Amino acid sequence: MNNLLERYLSAVCSYFIGSKRKAIYKDLKAQLQTSAKRYDNLEDLLIEYGHPRSLALSYGYRPLISHIYNPKVVNLIEKTVFSLSFIYLFFSTLYYLQQLNCLPFLSTQQIASTLNDSTFFTWILLHPIIIMGGIFIISILGLIFLDYKNSLEQEHDLQWDLKTLYKLAPPSHYPHHVVETLFIIVLTIFFAFFSLFFTSHKILEIQHASSKMIHLMTYFFQPFVMIIYLDYIIDLTKKKYTKKYLKYSSFINLFIIIALITFIINSQFLQYYLLPLNITFSYILADFFIVGAICIILFISLYKLLRNLKSYRSLFKK
Repeated sequence: MNNLLERYLSAVCSYFIGSKRKAIYKDLKAQLQTSAKRYDNLEDLLIEYGHPRSLALSYGYRPLISHIYNPKVVNLIEKTVFSLSFIYLFFSTLYYLQQLNCLPFLSTQQIASTLNDSTFFTWILLHPIIIMGGIFIISILGLIFLDYKNSLEQEHDLQWDLKTLYKLAPPSHYPHHVVETLFIIVLTIFFAFFSLFFTSHKILEIQHASSKMIHLMTYFFQPFVMIIYLDYIIDLTKKKYTKKYLKYSSFINLFIIIALITFIINSQFLQYYLLPLNITFSYILADFFIVGAICIILFISLYKLLRNLKSYRSLFKK
């Protein structure tokens, strides 16, 4: 019965974030535990309290977007965003790993001869922010158009009975977005300073054989950062995780982890890519930003992979 209560509480609180979510959870749980004494069973009590969305509205929930999108259209757009982003991420990663000499099992001719000879493909690989931002914008326009063509009735199904109650998902299916938001804030602040440093005159003062490789690494990181932002934006739209989303997100984050580990190991990064620390402060900053970028991207991807696997595993629980 406690499991059923937690599922109901999680369903109601999924409409809120931050401190308000915690406050409503605590208040509603106390109310339900007090009221339970007047009912023969918990099911009757929860049915009496009503549909989770109705209860959330009584607590002050007001959706930013009231439009009800067609789930099939949303799933198609979500799949398209992840697929196109992964295709770009795959070829971009392959290209830069080859440029950084991290793919000893393949030669330059086998990997990127076509790309090197093509101004168009080279431009695409050198502008990940524009390309992935374009994927996102086109996907939004596609969502609006396809949803308009396949629109649904703009009325929420608030049917509430025992069958609907028992179908409520476990608490792990309802994302909080708090940790992910904190990570995105840290990522944004870090890469804002990262960008300022690598576009300033300071980087020009570095005269070292590895300086060219350091500039190349800044391009290497950009698709990873962009895919983390896209994944976060899609994550924010989720009131409840789905198996498909968790699969897509897990696959991409696993790829990021493998790509970065491949770079670290095959490039002998710590030995050949760090600048001497005892020369100037600019050298120390360059090392800090490069190592920091790798650590932040790896940590966020690892966290999201483990979170996705945990949520995905719980989907099979009865």
